[in-house]
Amino acid sequence: MTKNDNKRARKVHFLWLLLIIFLHSCVSHLNDAKLYYVQAQEFSRSYKTEKAIASYKKSLEEAEKEAAKQPSSQAFMLKGLIELNLNQWEEAEKSFLAAFSYGFEKGQEWAEWISLFGLASSLQKMGLESSAFQIYEHLIDKSKLRPITVLSAQKYADVALQKALHEEGKERERLLSGLLRIVEKLSRQDLSCGYYHYLHSQVLSHQGEYRRSFEEAVMAKELGLPSEEILRDNDLQIVFCFEKLKEELPSAQWESFQTLYQKWIERWNWSDLKIPSWKKR
Repeated sequence: MTKNDNKRARKVHFLWLLLIIFLHSCVSHLNDAKLYYVQAQEFSRSYKTEKAIASYKKSLEEAEKEAAKQPSSQAFMLKGLIELNLNQWEEAEKSFLAAFSYGFEKGQEWAEWISLFGLASSLQKMGLESSAFQIYEHLIDKSKLRPITVLSAQKYADVALQKALHEEGKERERLLSGLLRIVEKLSRQDLSCGYYHYLHSQVLSHQGEYRRSFEEAVMAKELGLPSEEILRDNDLQIVFCFEKLKEELPSAQWESFQTLYQKWIERWNWSDLKIPSWKKR
């Protein structure tokens, strides 16, 4: 091999090294953004707010570098999710719209559903509740990613219940019945999801169906709920139904129900008929 050949070989090798370093740096920005994002989520779950914010900011820096160097739907989707957690609603909206402009490849429907949910959340925070409501409804119908379907159902139900409770008479009942049909459909499609039973219980309670509401709340508790806050609210719903049924049921039916209720609270180690295990006397 001649001296020139050696020079060309070294040059080619050097160029390959540069290419490998460049590609690695591109990948690492996205990977680092994901790692910081997961770290932030863990801090957030542990109520370490300052550390969570710091990790979200680091994640955002990496996502911005990735979006600038190698723009893609995934880079902008992640950037939007981070901005949501930092309450940067307008920036999040722009990021999710950018994600859609780059498009999602076949097999990336999950990323599209996440981006749609993020867009709806940012629109809702910016006061465009009707637009967000339509997206949540779409995701409830189309998403096959359980966490996104559950979160969309939660947001949708919050809005729908508020609308219903601001109405009276037939209009209120119409809105509650419409929400009930959606919740019942979700439950049929995924009977093992405790959150759908929780929603079912909430709607039935507003319709005055306290026995059915109680049973759905028990199902929700037994199957498990996504957060401590929702679990506690579900426990309070169980107590609320107990009190309502005490007022409504004839004595014979009440005695039968009270016996049933006693068995459940013993199973859950409640200290009293109306005091869940997490609640102090």
